Amino acid sequence: MERFDIGIDVIKKAGKYLREKFSNSSKLMEIRYDIKLKQDIESEKIIIENIKEKFPDDTFFCEETGITGKQHNNLWIIDPLDGTLNFSRGLPHCCISIAFIGENEKFGIIYDFFREEIFTGIEGEGAYLNGKKIVVSKIDKIEDATVGIGFMVGEKEIEYGLKILQKIIKRVKRVRMMGSAGLDFSYLSSGRIDLLIHLNLKRWDYEAGKIILNEANGELTEEEINGVKIFKGTNKKIELNL
Repeated sequence: MERFDIGIDVIKKAGKYLREKFSNSSKLMEIRYDIKLKQDIESEKIIIENIKEKFPDDTFFCEETGITGKQHNNLWIIDPLDGTLNFSRGLPHCCISIAFIGENEKFGIIYDFFREEIFTGIEGEGAYLNGKKIVVSKIDKIEDATVGIGFMVGEKEIEYGLKILQKIIKRVKRVRMMGSAGLDFSYLSSGRIDLLIHLNLKRWDYEAGKIILNEANGELTEEEINGVKIFKGTNKKIELNL
């Protein structure tokens, strides 16, 4: 599991950098419902450069730089700062997300660098938080469920997300819109929430979280309706009909 160990090492290095820059973020670009920071670019650079020292031919699929590399059967999928808008506004609810899909191993790592929480999942070996095994919640009634939701991507997603919200908000216990898909996956995997709904996620948003969730006995499903991809995560005990 050499790549897993390296993944843990580099995610900690990038997290240390982000903590140090938290009170001094540098805006590169303003998007209608999001923002890009210099810290996104620098965190990604730290991760890629450190991995390449050991595995120069591996392929990287990253939020900021796209696809690079030669050895496509060893693929790293990286979100160097999930929750960028939170970070830019001084809200300490963000994470780094790294997934690896290779010939002999598959794992996901999500690091909440403010709370020093590392969520991991290795295919066939379970899910863990700081080395302690985690599983999804035992909640089995939707009226007792807490849901993490995210749809602030674009106008189409917001319009559809509001329809979904209207359908579920009176059926569940609570709805949480916390601004980090990676941490929603982590919280579902560890039983802190019971369901998640996100719209039009990119692969770097969910790949690590999906691996961790599967290893924690949860499930992620995806369907597309009118051009909107709906990602539903459950603890397999609650049926979520939208």
